[in-house]
Amino acid sequence: MGLGSRSLLASAALTVAACGNSFSSADGADAGSGADVTTTDAGGTDAGSNDSSSGGGDTGPADTGPADAGKSDGGPVSSYCATHLGTYDFCEDFDSFTSVTPFLSSWTTFSQTGGTFAFDTTNVPSPPNALRATTTSSSNVRLLVIKLMPPATGPIARQRLEFDFLVNGATSTQFLSVAAVAAIVFGSDVSGGVVALGFGNGTGMNDTLEGLFLGPTPTDGGVPAYNSSNAPPPVPSPGVWDGRFAVEIDYPGPDAGSTGGTPACAQIYIGVTPQLTPCLALPPSLSHPPSVTSIALGVYSGGVENTGSIDVGFDNVTFVGQ
Repeated sequence: MGLGSRSLLASAALTVAACGNSFSSADGADAGSGADVTTTDAGGTDAGSNDSSSGGGDTGPADTGPADAGKSDGGPVSSYCATHLGTYDFCEDFDSFTSVTPFLSSWTTFSQTGGTFAFDTTNVPSPPNALRATTTSSSNVRLLVIKLMPPATGPIARQRLEFDFLVNGATSTQFLSVAAVAAIVFGSDVSGGVVALGFGNGTGMNDTLEGLFLGPTPTDGGVPAYNSSNAPPPVPSPGVWDGRFAVEIDYPGPDAGSTGGTPACAQIYIGVTPQLTPCLALPPSLSHPPSVTSIALGVYSGGVENTGSIDVGFDNVTFVGQ
């Protein structure tokens, strides 16, 4: 089956899975489990500000001061975000929370349909906490926590979501299926389009890292744009924090990305090494910086078949749009 047919089928499957089951910061309700809690933080005030000071705030540096970092749980004063104060537009190291519950409530919205979030406190890059996402279903997983990013103050030429990444397990992803685990979101929910790092089924039917995009949901009920590109093998070693990973979008154009006819391009990085050759060209619907940007962590899966079991970890999450 050619790449075009595969992309069309996967796009259709993801669209069907998302219809009626996407979630938004404006919805105020989880599309799956009624026991899940969502918040409607509009981005200016952190719903969990009493629990988080080392990255939970929407304004980046204002919430990462060394006086607050690690205060609520006795962790180290010099947390990752405190020591990188002013470097990023947004930073979250999970270290000022006593448990995962106040962290989830401090972001804009979250869902635990088909999986669970927890804090990993064992051998994490930035003690005491890292975020762990584990699936309990092998299809149509909506295990996501989403955060609105601070608004840009000028033209945007590049957006970059970066994080320490752990793969405890990502097996048995079947053909024409994909699971996104970290994404730059166009708007406040996935229906506006995403550029993501995910797991798919690559050459030889082996699990592989992918860079992928899913375009905005069409208003006429059609199929959104979709495509993916495989990173070279192997996938990260199980149980090992494999360094810094990143999802990056470059927006070419005469005014630093806001206009121009050249398509934007997405890239996945491990350390400083780009993984996609060439970069993944984005469709016109994703070729200009969104007026509202969010980031998403967790697992969002869809496709014709199953995406298997996924267990991943995140720490020291940062975002820059410039």
